[in-house]
Amino acid sequence: MKTIKYISLILILLSISCCVNQKQKDEKQIKATVQNFWKSVKNNDLQAYNGLIYESENFPGVTAGDLYFLHKHYKALNIQERLKGEIKIKDTIGLSPDIKMKYVQYTFKKKGDSNNIKKPLTITLIFYKPIGFDKISDPVILDNHIGWDK
Repeated sequence: MKTIKYISLILILLSISCCVNQKQKDEKQIKATVQNFWKSVKNNDLQAYNGLIYESENFPGVTAGDLYFLHKHYKALNIQERLKGEIKIKDTIGLSPDIKMKYVQYTFKKKGDSNNIKKPLTITLIFYKPIGFDKISDPVILDNHIGWDK
């Protein structure tokens, strides 16, 4: 009887350990993808940028336009300082509660906008495990970017 309890306890501990290890691996892969994303933006490398976005070939105008905007404002956004800090990965859901996703989000307020007239620029990188955490699942990354730089 004691043997069964010990075996059960060991199996439970092993399953918990596997879950923790998998979560760490997933987060490590997301962080690497985010760093590669910013590297492709800094270098204005459309091929590398598209390689990070799931089915980017279906959205050539979206990806090229977003890369152009991000590269143009790379220094103003001070991305390097943001990347020195921790990349915060958050959980979210897709169109239904069954679809579990993860995302990394950056928000940039317009400099010199003391009255907060302009909405902040929001950059959201969404990840979905079934397609792999080495791909950004949503090609639309920018929010509130039209006219933000004016």
